Amino acid sequence: MAAIADTLFLGALVVTMDRDDRRIDDGAVAVRDGEIVAVGRRSELETIEADETIDATDHILMPGLINGHLHMGDSLFRSLVEDLPLEPWLERLWISERAFVTHENVSLGARLALCEMIRSGTTSGLDMFWFPEAGADAAIEAGFRLVTGPILFDFDGPDGIANEDRIAVGERWLDRYDDEPLIRACVQPHNHLTVSPEGMQAARRLANDAGALFHTHCSETATEVGSTRERFGRTPMAHLDDLGILEGPTALAHCVHLTDDDFDRLARSGAAVLHNPLSNLKLGSGIAEVARMLERDIPVLIGTDGPVSSNDLDMWTAMRFAGLLQRGHRQDSTLTPAREIVRMVTSAGARALGLGDVVGRVAVGLRADLILIDLAAPHLTPMFDPYAHLVYAVGRDDVRSVMIDGAFVLRDRVLTTLDEDAVLSEVRTLADQIRVHAASVAGTDVS
Repeated sequence: MAAIADTLFLGALVVTMDRDDRRIDDGAVAVRDGEIVAVGRRSELETIEADETIDATDHILMPGLINGHLHMGDSLFRSLVEDLPLEPWLERLWISERAFVTHENVSLGARLALCEMIRSGTTSGLDMFWFPEAGADAAIEAGFRLVTGPILFDFDGPDGIANEDRIAVGERWLDRYDDEPLIRACVQPHNHLTVSPEGMQAARRLANDAGALFHTHCSETATEVGSTRERFGRTPMAHLDDLGILEGPTALAHCVHLTDDDFDRLARSGAAVLHNPLSNLKLGSGIAEVARMLERDIPVLIGTDGPVSSNDLDMWTAMRFAGLLQRGHRQDSTLTPAREIVRMVTSAGARALGLGDVVGRVAVGLRADLILIDLAAPHLTPMFDPYAHLVYAVGRDDVRSVMIDGAFVLRDRVLTTLDEDAVLSEVRTLADQIRVHAASVAGTDVS
């Protein structure tokens, strides 16, 4: 008799994040051809014929985490530039990027980031970096679900694309990845100070024509806001809104410094905010008013930002800080409930990135992007509230297995699609070159 399912998980606490936020004790999930085909209690589903049945007792089975904002290629420069405000920090970082950002190196950095993310239970991410095709191809190789696409700057970058050619190159990029099931396209001008108003509008048209998400940075620092007021006579949010940039699916990274008028514009637009608590703190950028955003029904996703600004891609730490910051900042322990934080990295995050009909919930008909969290540890025992556990107790080392699109990419803590040892060896060799170059530029020893 032919099996009904490829994989059947039995005995887990299933945290579905579905529309009713169902939690199923002693639950079961069946997967066939990359799709979730049954969700229920073990007693209801244990008779399903499956090619493989997995005992998931003492585990949480939940949707994979979604990293709302990252720069995978920057994993090559982790901790290279430290203890500077954002603007001079970027200037120093870009010196090294110009010297070492090639298609080959971006592919290597992406594979390093993917090893880290998959190990920690992240199954999707929104990535902005040079050579986005290198990141996309690395994600396809790893079996990772990625939102990415062409980037725009008003200067010639290390990718060798002239400013006047970026829209045409972007069109070809979007066509190239249109049929890739693991790649969801977005159009990504860096921000409104590095891209002209005309360039931002051209990017918006490109995104709209392709039915793609529009992704940019906005109001990350007080310096950025001041420079925008000086140049354009308005805040970054007002600038984008007045240009028509917010008309269509939009994701804005950071949004730390917003006026009352900015909040009104943001709420009207339906744009999502990509909240990066770790990098905002580390770079001294400030604390985004996430609780106020949620009060205004503004979609909020959580991201790590790049591993050069937050120093890692650990979504569990980002979740914890996202929950704690609002409570401490406003001195109100009822803000950002744990369940809301988990939604930001699963169901709500998926909807904001245009993936709500694909992933983000353990529900029949969605793709099987699932993670197993091992609860057999002192810091996870006992457990009374799984949402509080997920935000305030679980860490990346507790992730045992990761499935993306129905295939295991991490099995019993072993990566199955990436050669981790080879990636680490290549990165170490390149890091020696980066270290020497950075020291020569700074006139100091960075060893």
